[in-house]
Amino acid sequence: MEFNDTFKQYLNKVKKMKDQLSDLTEEATKNALIMPFFAMLGYDVFDTDEFMPEFICDVGTKKGEKVDYALLKDGEPVILIEAKRAGMKLQKQQQSQLYRYFTVNRCRLAILTNGITYQVFSDINTPNIMDDEPFLSFNLLEDDPMIYRSAVRQFSKENFDVKNILSKAVFQKYEKVVIKTLKQDLSTPSDEIVKYFLSRPEIKSGNRITAQMIERHREITQKAMQKVFGAVIQSQTEIKSDKQSVEAAVKETAEKAETSQTQPLTSQSSLTLEEQVKDLLKDYRLQEEDTPGFFRLHIYNSSNQKLGIVKITKPDMKITFKVPGNPNVTEVTNTEEIKSLL
Repeated sequence: MEFNDTFKQYLNKVKKMKDQLSDLTEEATKNALIMPFFAMLGYDVFDTDEFMPEFICDVGTKKGEKVDYALLKDGEPVILIEAKRAGMKLQKQQQSQLYRYFTVNRCRLAILTNGITYQVFSDINTPNIMDDEPFLSFNLLEDDPMIYRSAVRQFSKENFDVKNILSKAVFQKYEKVVIKTLKQDLSTPSDEIVKYFLSRPEIKSGNRITAQMIERHREITQKAMQKVFGAVIQSQTEIKSDKQSVEAAVKETAEKAETSQTQPLTSQSSLTLEEQVKDLLKDYRLQEEDTPGFFRLHIYNSSNQKLGIVKITKPDMKITFKVPGNPNVTEVTNTEEIKSLL
């Protein structure tokens, strides 16, 4: 079976367990989620020459310290894996144990996971010292698999190559910083980016750029950037022929005339859903993400506080709502239900 099919099967099984995940113990998380994940990657999780549980990592004078799993190649660990229970949020304090184990082994890859979120670390900044930030991280329930699936595939037994992974890790880390910075600047432009545009020769008047000038231009910078990025996204997704576009427009017009906000979401087109949700939330500040696979709205109040995230997956017309800082995702059955969750 092709990797994409195997991965899709595994992902579907995890999604079916969504409502039970918060109740899983660490041991249950290992058996139900983590071991099947590495089995999906092609490893024999019952062969201790390949997948060693309770791998001993003596740290200084402390003997018998153990990491949950180690992937072995030719008897040497190539990846250390620290497991937490599914309901636990992965934060800095959960990294400390893995950090200690990393320094006493020759392997250059380490994974911290709760079976849903996977964080992959290396020693890109300083040799033999685990970086503070993962170069790759993904959430099986929240993130679009199209974004991270190819990165996961490189860890499969068939494709595993440490040098290749690490050569890509530098660029993945850079990409992660760029994406994070752009998202932040699209939401609230930083002083640095506003100052950059104010210093452009087409704008600069010769006067010193003050903090007051930056603050006055922050909102228009945000609007301009969102307009440009929205146009780029739209141009990348408009790949239909003229005939297909006309047919889609006719179909969309008919659907708009026949549907209402309280009808089941699965019976409507993604475009109709997007418009309905945006109209429902018109009193809030919205930040949009539109991709071929999903449409997402970040909802803010007048004080720029993030209230929630609405996501519409286009293939199955499924719509979900998530509160920032809460790992739980609520599936929504109609648009009116969204406001009740805010």
